[in-house]
Amino acid sequence: MTMDSDLLRSFVAFAECGSFNRAADRIGRTPSAFSMQMKRLEELVDNKLFERDGRNVLLTNDGITFVGYARRILSLQDEAMGKLRNQDAARPIRIGCPDDYAQKILPVVLRAIRSILPDVTFFISINPTILLQRMLDQGELDISLVSRSAMGEEGYFLRHEPGVWVTSPIHRQHEIDPLPLVLPAEDCKFHAWAIDAISKSGRPFNLFATTRQAASLLHLVRDGLGVAALAAASVTDEFQILDSRDGFPPLPAVGVAIMLAEDSHPLVSRKLAGVIQDYVSQNLDDTPADRQESLTMAGAN
Repeated sequence: MTMDSDLLRSFVAFAECGSFNRAADRIGRTPSAFSMQMKRLEELVDNKLFERDGRNVLLTNDGITFVGYARRILSLQDEAMGKLRNQDAARPIRIGCPDDYAQKILPVVLRAIRSILPDVTFFISINPTILLQRMLDQGELDISLVSRSAMGEEGYFLRHEPGVWVTSPIHRQHEIDPLPLVLPAEDCKFHAWAIDAISKSGRPFNLFATTRQAASLLHLVRDGLGVAALAAASVTDEFQILDSRDGFPPLPAVGVAIMLAEDSHPLVSRKLAGVIQDYVSQNLDDTPADRQESLTMAGAN
């Protein structure tokens, strides 16, 4: 069986984008042409790689297994071609990150890259995940940290980040009724999750402000203007984490992953993505539950 590398690249593009349409955009094909490619790939491997869940297309268990092999094949091919091409590796690696992860996760990712590329420099872009994905697709970034659903398959998984409720231990705005909320913008998962959770709890609330910057949310919390809902990675010890003991329902976790651009920096490869995964797992090895509990205790003291 001859395996066309274009088919593998298209298949991996779907795994990293989580959508036929976005994957088709990334590789420069129409959705119908992309769909025909994936049908051809299933015929070649004689296996079902995709399944539908409502309007969503997901990888089957065999599809998830095949992604690993496809990435390894393409990584070897990229390495071989890199040796043969005279590529400009001097420019900075353009890396994107949501500001939720800029304080705790991004520095570890940068150290991971520096561990095997000690002379590389970086250009860092801090933006929401939805914009970072667009920048990747348009070739404006080489690699990016992104948020995805906890069970998503896009990109290279790094860790789960729990959602937390945050208040000021000085102002104690969580005791105000109705509860003032300061939340991420509506296109952030934590916005909908927070509204849904607090509504189901039956507690009256007012939405005071929304913003795309986690740092701005924390400034509002620090000044006693509201309770925020955001990723635990954003929170420092000066804040108090609220949980069921304070009358606040739990929030879901998001998955944190890295995604690579289709035509990226010559030093950015699937091999590098694997290095980052291993480095993060070894250097950020606390579980979300442990981290949330430690933040709760720190805020309560």
